[in-house]
Amino acid sequence: MLAVQAHGLGDLPTARRELDASIGIFRDLGNDAELAISLADRGFCEIFGGSLDQADVLLDESEALAARLGDRRSEAWAGEHKALVAFLSGDTELAARRLDGATAIFEELGDRSGLSWTQAIKAFLAYSERRFDDAETLAVGARTEALKLGERWGPAMMDSLVASIRLWSGKFVEAEALSRRSLATFRELGDRFGTVQSLAPHVRSLVALGRFAEAERGMEEALALSETAGSIALPAMVAAGTAVHLGFGERALVISELALERIKETGADDSEVQTALALALCQVGRADDAVGQLLAVTGSRPYTTSVRALAFALVEDGESAVADADLVADDPGATYLDRVIAHVAAAGALSADDEAGAVEHAARAVAVAESVGDQVALALTKAAQARVTHAPDVWSASLGDGWRRVLDDLF
Repeated sequence: MLAVQAHGLGDLPTARRELDASIGIFRDLGNDAELAISLADRGFCEIFGGSLDQADVLLDESEALAARLGDRRSEAWAGEHKALVAFLSGDTELAARRLDGATAIFEELGDRSGLSWTQAIKAFLAYSERRFDDAETLAVGARTEALKLGERWGPAMMDSLVASIRLWSGKFVEAEALSRRSLATFRELGDRFGTVQSLAPHVRSLVALGRFAEAERGMEEALALSETAGSIALPAMVAAGTAVHLGFGERALVISELALERIKETGADDSEVQTALALALCQVGRADDAVGQLLAVTGSRPYTTSVRALAFALVEDGESAVADADLVADDPGATYLDRVIAHVAAAGALSADDEAGAVEHAARAVAVAESVGDQVALALTKAAQARVTHAPDVWSASLGDGWRRVLDDLF
């Protein structure tokens, strides 16, 4: 119990110490049933801020013990935790298989709580694959079931997820309201992980709404949590994403490097952090380094492709920049911000030799920004359009130094 409480408060060293003691006691007693539970709890601790490889080892032992004892419920929970490990490692296919296995056992047992948790993870899995409609359906179902069971943590986490879906669908007012509700619950519960999870869509929706001072305070809160969360990468990731969105180039670079250092310690998928770092490098005039950073990113997420288009445009590889921009434009999973960055990159890449093409891409960037109303995206795209069409640029002044540097280097 002490370990579970410590973990909820983000005190990973205490949680580890207490659970290691518990594991040692049950090993000495030969109490395999309780040992399986303690191993699962210890593995769960490693999932958020620890080593995913170590988590898998602990959970493998827990699952094997539970299966040998015929404890189907403990076996299912270990499998559910292992699905989380696979998901955070970036192996979505393995995560889906593990979830299916755990779900089958929970259905066999009629375990509504277990089914609610597996459905929630499936919602995050769908979200990561940009299947927003599927993700929201799963999240709403999981939230409803958790409320019926009298839970508070689960509904708040699903509010946070739906807020992220609203954010990247351009519905910023809804995203801000949902994430604010989620934040309030997690703060009441004293749950640092949940608080940071909710801060992610909250601060980004504040940026989009033009409430920059509030967004910066949210970023500072994430950084403060990062200082007290040990090796947990999420707070720094939230702050890094916010910093590049605001165009705080130099600051974004420092925070992104911290986030990357921490996420590498866990073994989790680092593609998003690598991409944020590359965007920060573009914002401080180090596009060559950004290209090198992006070539090391695995996978082909539209966010990465859009920033790669920008980096290529900045190093004057126009052909590659336009090719990447077209990939983003054709990707149904691309967010509005992915499309904005990609079209601005293509406009910059074409501005010297193909003015008509540059004007077209700049207009498409403006259209995307206007369709959602993100205040940073609007200023960025209208400033790019003004430079392409040789009109007065009254928009750059409202942008952060990083975005102004990008525009100056592009055009």
